[in-house]
Amino acid sequence: MISVVLPCYNPLDGWCQTFLDHMTELNGKLPDYSIQYIISNDGSTRLDLQKIDMLMASPNVIFLNSEINEGKGSAIRKGTNRADGDIIIYTDIDFPFGTAPIVEMINVFKENPQTWFVYGNRNVEYFKKLPFKRQLVSKALHRLNRIFLSKHITDTQAGIKGLRREILPEVLETKTNTFVFEIELIRKLVRKKIGIRSVEVSANPAIVFSDFSMKVLFREAVSLARIIMMSSIWNDIS
Repeated sequence: MISVVLPCYNPLDGWCQTFLDHMTELNGKLPDYSIQYIISNDGSTRLDLQKIDMLMASPNVIFLNSEINEGKGSAIRKGTNRADGDIIIYTDIDFPFGTAPIVEMINVFKENPQTWFVYGNRNVEYFKKLPFKRQLVSKALHRLNRIFLSKHITDTQAGIKGLRREILPEVLETKTNTFVFEIELIRKLVRKKIGIRSVEVSANPAIVFSDFSMKVLFREAVSLARIIMMSSIWNDIS
């Protein structure tokens, strides 16, 4: 079984039909697999309950509801903790990269038994479409990743990742709730020499990119500083 975890926070109008379209498309591309879809709601305030009931009428759709907005990291931990699949993929509720990278990740796992984690690596065209502030943040994170993680890993923030169930405990042990929680996760995997690969991803043409507010940037910076500090303490202990 494959589990697809979809963190969700106040999605745009039409998200339900977008989800159904991509679910149908992915099921068609992977007919040999049973696919479980887990929507992990992170305190959304404008979800139509009738649409949720309609989605849950499907036996392979699970809706997890958190009334408090805790952050993307928290939503992914809750969703992956509920997953039954041997392979777990998580991506955003609007499928910003489409379904092709999910199929590619499944093939990577199938063809490479020593690969335990796969991350999306956004291409150049993707970054050109980002608002200027987000471009600057992304470039800064790329530099940090090369120093803090590995010279081979630059893009940690693409909203699509895949893992084998065996390393699910590494995900559940992360502490960061914000977007940068994946830096904490990948840092753990690199330290344990767990097999990591990437697949190139590009943005769905219909995706509208939002910009970061200063409040969000500050929150992410605090989370990142905490990750670096805790990693330094762990290095001193070990």
